[in-house]
This record gives sequence, structure tokens and C-alpha cells, in this order.
Amino acid sequence: MKKLLRILTAGVFSLFIFSSCQKEAQISSTSPETNDVQAKAAAELAIDKAKTEMSGFQNQFSEMSKSVQARQSRNIVEIASSYSIFRSLVAAVVKTNLVGVLSDPNLNATVFAPTDAAFAKLPAPFNNAANISAIADQAQIDALKNILLYHALGAPVLSSQIATGRSSATTLKPAGSSVDNVIYLSNTFGIIVVNGKSLVLAPNVKASNGVIHVIDDVMLPPSQTIAEIAIGNPAFSSLVAALVKTNLASVFTGSGDFSVFAPTDAAFAQLPAPFNSAANISGITDQAQIDALANILKYHVTGSRYFAWDLGFGSRIATLAAGTNNKLIGYLGLDRGYVKGNQNILFSVINPANILATNGVIHVIDKVLLP
Repeated sequence: MKKLLRILTAGVFSLFIFSSCQKEAQISSTSPETNDVQAKAAAELAIDKAKTEMSGFQNQFSEMSKSVQARQSRNIVEIASSYSIFRSLVAAVVKTNLVGVLSDPNLNATVFAPTDAAFAKLPAPFNNAANISAIADQAQIDALKNILLYHALGAPVLSSQIATGRSSATTLKPAGSSVDNVIYLSNTFGIIVVNGKSLVLAPNVKASNGVIHVIDDVMLPPSQTIAEIAIGNPAFSSLVAALVKTNLASVFTGSGDFSVFAPTDAAFAQLPAPFNSAANISGITDQAQIDALANILKYHVTGSRYFAWDLGFGSRIATLAAGTNNKLIGYLGLDRGYVKGNQNILFSVINPANILATNGVIHVIDKVLLP
């Protein structure tokens, strides 16, 4: 089942890389002053985009709700079944035998409910109600059940009860061998995003046995560590070589709670030799260069999870690098974000953002950050 989750996550990750290239504003100026203005403008546009998407959906949902009578006397499954936008969700609940659990009058749960459009972003057979209903493979059914339980909390939580800023919550998904049953909530400017990418479109749909928050992306529990994700992606060969050379690779193989701003090979190629390729990095023998490289790598890591929606407006974000001048400058986004080091002239674009791991989150960046 864990292998299946990895395959499913990898498929969505590939789609996300392809689709994220055009979702938010680009910043391209080579002028530092203009680049700063563009990063701020892109963050403002992301907020406006989220608000517009939420407002548009809530208007439609309000119209749909006119035909759903006495919602609060109905349980979570009954409410979901009353809306045509939850056909895939209902099919998944039926397929995984969770109807009884989510109908229990004593449940008192919170369910983050993906729409049909959210399920449509997944690869088959998880992408629509018909395909879900036809699943016969038990491993796929078990994986789907864990995905659904990953969307549920064991107590009713209204949006007003979600802390401003960053917080987390343990779901009803059984814990695996790693931290794979926790979701992460980002509440900025009154906009709530879960795991960095699932926007709460309509909060506080009250049921007789809990509350529903409608979301626009299916949340997949993490199945790999940061190290496993980096090693498995050929675009990170220079980063992996640098982590090995500096004896930092083991930091990201076990437990933890990190944010890693991960430069691609193309980002490392912008640096002077011997820091510009995996082969050159692996060949470094000078200890001063190794120490400098180690501090640069630590400058790409924070000691807690920052999703793109947590990066703020020109916020100063502390890293694990040595010294007091170890903070990055960040601007938020939904599908991307922007970060800059103290010695960087221009912002690095995070694209894609919010790659969830069992021990943190990865943001892919196009420039190496310099402390």
C-alpha cells in the first residue's frame, strides 16, 4: 500500500510540475528593485486569486445549498450525498466501507471534503466516481481508505478555531512507520490552505455529526523522506552530491520537521566551479570549501515546516545556517513562492512548491541561496 501511495504521489507530482508553470504571476526582471516589486505584486495577486476562487465557489455553493434542506439534521455522508460536486467523494466512501464511520451520530469529526474537480486531478482510477466505484484491487482500496481518513479529524474544528499562521492536526488515518497522518494548516489573511496546496473553498458546512470544509485538492499522505524524494529525482543530483560531501544527507533520512528549499542542477550550474555540478562537488577535497558548502546548504533549511502560503510579505525566515545573519526573505504564493538570500541579487522562484515528505516539505528553487 505504501508503494502504491508513492506511485500515486509521484504521478500527481509530475502533473503538478507541468501545471504549476503558468498558474501564478512570473517575475523576470534583472533589476533588483523591480524584482522585489514583482515578488510583492505576485504575492498580492496570489491572495486576490485565492479570494476570487473562494468567493466564486461560495456563491455557487450557496445556490446549490438552497435545495439541501435542514443540513444540520443530516450527517456528513448525507450532506455529501446531497451535493452533485461530491460524487467522487461519496463513491470513495462507499468503496472503502467508511459510510458507517462517517454516518455515526457520535462521530463529531471534521472532514476536509474534496470536490469532483479535485479528484479529477488524480490519475485513474481515482479520478472520478465511475472509476472509483469500479476499483477491485484491494491495495488500491486500502490506499484510498487511508487517503480518505487523512481528510478527517477526530473533533469538530470550525475555521474560526484554526490558529492564525501555522498549525497542524492529527488525522484519523492510522499512523504508519513515519509521520504520515498529520496535516498542516496555513491560515494567512483569513485564507486557509492545507498541506500548502488544498485551498478551503467553503468552510463550516455543519452536519449533525461534525463539520465539513470543502477543498480544491485531494490531500495525499506523505510516503517518502526528504532524502528519498531528492535521491529519486535526477534534477537534484548536484544537491544530493553536496549533501553527501558535507555529511548532511543523513539529517534528512529519518525523523524531523524541516523545510528544504531545494536548488535544481540548473541552479547549481549558475555557481562557479567546483560548486557547479555533481561531479565537481563530489571531487572537492579542500575542507574550507566543504565547510562553506555545508553552511550554504544549511541556509536552505529551516527547523520547521513552512509551506508557500506561510512565507508572508517580505518575511525574514530563520534557517539552520550559522551566525545571526541566517535569515531568508520570503513572499507567499499558492502554487509557488519567492525566496532570496542575503547575497542574492534576485529572488529565487519556488516552482513547484509544497512537496510533502514524512519529515518535512520541499520547495524546488531555481537559484542557490547565498547567506
